Amino acid sequence: LEFAVQMSCHGCADAVRAALDAAPDVKLVELRPQEQSVLVETTAAAERVRELLENSGCRAVLKGMGGSSEAPPGGAAVAALGGPGGVRGLVRFLQLSPGCCLVDGAVSGLPPGPHGLHIHEFGDLSDSCN
Repeated sequence: LEFAVQMSCHGCADAVRAALDAAPDVKLVELRPQEQSVLVETTAAAERVRELLENSGCRAVLKGMGGSSEAPPGGAAVAALGGPGGVRGLVRFLQLSPGCCLVDGAVSGLPPGPHGLHIHEFGDLSDSCN
């Protein structure tokens, strides 16, 4: 996973390194403070890694998801969400195979309680989303 991380000094980079070193399921591959970029290998969810990075005091956002040479080729997309009352989020889609799509993301600003999410294959929002 590659994250854009707001690092303004070497102290920020040290804090990011310490936050990731404390997580046994996250391996820091590359830390580039000048480019404000962090590359990790992990079995953890992207949201967990983002939380670790932000626990260092730096804001972070997922830039991309890597894959292996054995993975089938596929497309990728990102949806930025925004709504009334400060609802916002980011959802990433990675097509793993013709019949399988990995969906990962986070939404914030929702009131407590259950919520639903649905995805339109072709982005067709007509007919009241029926």
